[in-house]
Amino acid sequence: MKNTLKIMFVMVATIALSTAAWAFHDAGVAECAGCHTMHNSQDGTFVDSVHTTGNDYLLNNGNSSDTCLRCHAAYGQFDGGTGYGAGGDFYWVTKTWSWSAHGHAYASAGDSHGHNIISEVAGIVEDATLGTSPGGSFDSTYLTCTSCHDPHGNTNFRLLYGSALGPIYPGGRYNFTADAPLAKGNSRNTTSGSGIENDVQHTVYKSGMSEWCGNCHANMYSVGNTNHVHPAGEAMGSSIAAVYNAYVSSDDLTGGDALTSYRGLVPFEDVDADLATVSSTNYTAGPESSDQVMCLTCHRAHASPFPDAGRWDFGETFLVEAHPASEAEGATVDDLANMWYNYTLPTNQRSLCNKCHAKDFGDAPF
Repeated sequence: MKNTLKIMFVMVATIALSTAAWAFHDAGVAECAGCHTMHNSQDGTFVDSVHTTGNDYLLNNGNSSDTCLRCHAAYGQFDGGTGYGAGGDFYWVTKTWSWSAHGHAYASAGDSHGHNIISEVAGIVEDATLGTSPGGSFDSTYLTCTSCHDPHGNTNFRLLYGSALGPIYPGGRYNFTADAPLAKGNSRNTTSGSGIENDVQHTVYKSGMSEWCGNCHANMYSVGNTNHVHPAGEAMGSSIAAVYNAYVSSDDLTGGDALTSYRGLVPFEDVDADLATVSSTNYTAGPESSDQVMCLTCHRAHASPFPDAGRWDFGETFLVEAHPASEAEGATVDDLANMWYNYTLPTNQRSLCNKCHAKDFGDAPF
């Protein structure tokens, strides 16, 4: 009887462990067949019927971006602009806006809207303008999802590569000198729930984001405060932190409360955050003087509707005039609805650079 009970206990424990709700990339390498096929053949048909001669690295769906997007597109990484996560929706790099103003023709090209991860399935092609990463040497020909994220899993934030191991690149691995950033995020599903970024629920960044971006964009940020490159990865100082906390909008430059002044469109690094206890679903406090501006204060990591993957349109004084501004410019009704996530901006809101600098009126705080 004792032996029978012991066997039953082992069976129940085994079943419980085998049904644990692991995410696909958790606990090391996921099931290999989720991404790879040994022979591109299953039940007498091709696993990848589009690429019948097979794919690099035995991938089961084109290149690495195609393979990643089989699952992650629907999570909001390529979903018609409905991905409201911190990184943004790669859909925007496939959209180009054009308009006329002041007697001139203008355009906002899709390949300027973010990282052009090459994906035949999604219709994302190599960057037509930039042959290498701005301020660096990463060849645009090789840019895919796995240029930043390790599909086999690691312990870093968002599976980002770090200094111990860079991404696969011709000749071996691309050399990353900076470690992955420290941060705490929400759900990978950015079309619903906590994965949607707003002023309350959002990624809590702690440190290292700008330095990590510098793995490919080394010359785009400063090491030491200069008047030639906007500081990143450096303490704001008490004056900038005070402006950020006081600033509500172009209508209200001084009415903010430091306990509720966080703006999802203008994030910062909270260097004293305890990532083990901080809540990324209820974080509203503004910065202290030791907190830092970073690359993602102004840019999105994946893509946005705006040039340079901007969190807002850097080329307009009033954000109501951001492009796309109408269907006539090449946008759909849904594009116009999705471009600002669910953020509410006053009609006369000027550039969000003012969240730190308050230069809305004239060349000094009003």
